[in-house]
Amino acid sequence: MKNILSFMVLIFLASCVNQSKKEKSDVATYFRNNPLDSPIPYKSENIEFKNVEDSIILRGTLTYPNTESKSYPAVVLMHGTGKHGRDYNVYGHKPFLVIADYLSRNGIAVLRYDKRGYKESEGNFDEATYDDFASDGWSAVQYLRNRKDIDFKTTGIAGHSEGGNTGPMIAAEHELDFLILLGASGIPYPVADSLYSAGMSKARGYSEEQILREAKVHDSMINLALSMEIGQALDDSIYKLAFRNRKNLSQLNGLTGEDLNEEINYFYIEYYARPSFKEFWEGPSPEEYLKLVQCPVLSIGGTLDLHVPGVPNVAVIDQILKEAGNTEVTSKLMSNLNHMLQPAKTGLPKEIDSIEMTIAPEVLVLMKNFIQKQAKKIN
Repeated sequence: MKNILSFMVLIFLASCVNQSKKEKSDVATYFRNNPLDSPIPYKSENIEFKNVEDSIILRGTLTYPNTESKSYPAVVLMHGTGKHGRDYNVYGHKPFLVIADYLSRNGIAVLRYDKRGYKESEGNFDEATYDDFASDGWSAVQYLRNRKDIDFKTTGIAGHSEGGNTGPMIAAEHELDFLILLGASGIPYPVADSLYSAGMSKARGYSEEQILREAKVHDSMINLALSMEIGQALDDSIYKLAFRNRKNLSQLNGLTGEDLNEEINYFYIEYYARPSFKEFWEGPSPEEYLKLVQCPVLSIGGTLDLHVPGVPNVAVIDQILKEAGNTEVTSKLMSNLNHMLQPAKTGLPKEIDSIEMTIAPEVLVLMKNFIQKQAKKIN
């Protein structure tokens, strides 16, 4: 009897340890500037891969579980608008580092890379189009599939914002095992741009009259972007228009000096004065690509997303995919999350600077569960 009791105690203690390990690996709460928990239970490699189409080298980081197994599901992370490195640094947060850490602690490989023409990656960012960014993402998937030492048996893409728009471009043309859309567009871009402008103004307390004035300035920027050649002249024209109308642009109201210059550059020049703007404004709508996506899709948006309004976009993405015959669509509209999928109060960009949590834990858990579900189908 004594031996039996001792044996049962050992089993109980072992189960507690295993449960503790499971809970530890499932912790999904990350805060800005906090170091990752040590020890790091996965491998991290600095890697490079070639975009054969454009003959450029892109560099990034690959993380994967440190286990005896050499077979893992894998996901490529694709950034939002603007120049971003592999960690996708926004207001001191590093959401791609956080996603990579959490997923790799839970048995999933993650490839994140510097956007073309930025940091360690080759290419010209200022001349890049959505097609170019999509080509880079597909090249990353091919790199994973061509690794001889590791079997990335299930490979897909997780794209945020712009990455959520270029991801479907890849899935429409190439075979992916899954696609994750984070704060992605489903409605036509011109409509989305109007909703963005009006939503930001409203959240800042602008009157209807002020909102109309801001809309007119945005219309002027759109006309400039569509009528002028890409280059310094367009950059300068967008800057002058924004500066001249700074009191009518809610993003700039009250800013001066370097703060004003930085906001004009990031929110207006980087958006309106790049080839990608012309491409998505004049080219196919998100629907044209989404209706061709037949792989399993997880779409997540926040009710406080003002950049790419979550309420209409999550609903439209879901509708387009299902009406096109995709039977494996999971759509999640999450309360009180902003464009970066953080718990928020207003959804305004500046609020990100005061939010310590990098990404809502439930978003990370959804991503993990979805990828693991796809991997089980391949086994």
